[in-house]
Amino acid sequence: MKIPVIQHSFALVFLFVLNLFTLSAAANSGYLPKPPSFNTNSDPEQILQMYPLGLITMQAALAHHGVPDKKNRLANGKNGWVYAVGHMKNYKQYRLPSGETKGVMETDWGLGVRNFVLVFSDKDRVVIDVIYKDDGNGIGVTAMELQYPRPTRSGP
Repeated sequence: MKIPVIQHSFALVFLFVLNLFTLSAAANSGYLPKPPSFNTNSDPEQILQMYPLGLITMQAALAHHGVPDKKNRLANGKNGWVYAVGHMKNYKQYRLPSGETKGVMETDWGLGVRNFVLVFSDKDRVVIDVIYKDDGNGIGVTAMELQYPRPTRSGP
């Protein structure tokens, strides 16, 4: 059986275009650097200095850090994912007015809890900043501050 030339050419062009899409998708995915983990043993300033800003997508952050403890809309309108380190999660039972009991996983907040907030851009949905706040002494600093310090004046 002979295949008409037009159908054969169309099939070749289709396969060529399909391969181009596959190659471009592979090239665009690239290699994402692994962000540092949030834990109680590491120095928060080192985590903020090493965090790759502008590269980690929401999906990559979710895969690496897990589900956030809270999701907030920040004062600047950006999405923020809060990760609390150094806290206890407890399973508590509550009795509803109907008499039914319901179990809820709750986070006990206390002194020494470290909060890391991933701030995502609206357009690309990548991490553009990480905000650190220690509830023990109220000190807070951001990755943007540590990675891109403000220039200082050298004169009067």
